[in-house]
Amino acid sequence: MNQKNNNNLVFISLAVILAVAVVLYFSRRVVAPFFIAFALAYLLDPLVDRLESCKLSRTASVLVLMLAFFFFATGATMLLVPILSTQAESLVKNIPAYVGIFREWVRPVADLISGLDSAKVEEFLDAGLSRFGELPMKVLQFSGNLIWGSISNLFNLILMLANMVIIPVVMFYLLRDFDVINKKLSALVPPRFQEKTIDTVREIDRVLSRFVRGQLMVAGLMGVMYSAGLFLCGTPMSLSLGMMAGLLNLVPYLGLILGFVPAALLTYMHTGEWLPVLGVAGVFAFAQVVESMFITPRVVGNNIGLHPAAVIFAVLLGGELFGITGMILGVPGVAVLNVLLSRGIARYKTSSLYSSR
Repeated sequence: MNQKNNNNLVFISLAVILAVAVVLYFSRRVVAPFFIAFALAYLLDPLVDRLESCKLSRTASVLVLMLAFFFFATGATMLLVPILSTQAESLVKNIPAYVGIFREWVRPVADLISGLDSAKVEEFLDAGLSRFGELPMKVLQFSGNLIWGSISNLFNLILMLANMVIIPVVMFYLLRDFDVINKKLSALVPPRFQEKTIDTVREIDRVLSRFVRGQLMVAGLMGVMYSAGLFLCGTPMSLSLGMMAGLLNLVPYLGLILGFVPAALLTYMHTGEWLPVLGVAGVFAFAQVVESMFITPRVVGNNIGLHPAAVIFAVLLGGELFGITGMILGVPGVAVLNVLLSRGIARYKTSSLYSSR
């Protein structure tokens, strides 16, 4: 009878989870700020606990930390946006020169291929390179039109303004009542399942602490090292390429591959010398050595077993279903599913269904 009740409870739980997932998908634009607020509250909760241990009240600790966080975010935005804009404008101005250099690289290869009309090949090459040269301006125009279109739409404007208020307000209440909410949620679990549930939640929190908090810190440090090193090498778009490579470092070696190749090409086309390219290679090699020997062992700890393919899948699927919010929350979601799946497999292997012949 108990086994039957447990099976019914499992089916009911799965049905509830499926129903919640469907509701969240169709209401994703509304619930997105609440997800962002929860993610920020989860990331900052340990810092609030530390401030609280310094004889500050919970409310005061939350206010101090939130003010510091938003001042830092605002200051970083005001500092980085002009730098990114200046580097983008410089890249657009130098595109014709880069196109000419690329044309000189490709023309000897085209001349070696017999049976081709060199005039038609050069005409086709010039047309393709001219379109490539117009690409940065088209991207900037598309971004501007997209932003202006989002703001000019009344509903999107209201939603954007509402999110700017909702996120900090919800974040404040979640941080203030984080421990109380955890206790109330634990009390909803049937007593016979509380021990296993609490143990599972603690393992999920441990995984998320190592991966989300740790990897985000690693990605930030790597982005700073890449950006500073590329700036010293004279690489165009050094800040954008460095921060992109640091963020892609969430997937092992992806930041190294997708960051080094464009950085090396742009550096050589900009300087015309190989020594700065060797400097770029040295920057990426140095950052990888520092990350593998010092940063990751101290910040992240042991590997949590999240496969790189799972990280890529989580980012792409999250972006497809929930946009930028899904891309941010996709990896933590897969990390949670990884813990639940591992526990489910372990329980399955100890069950009579697995061992019986």
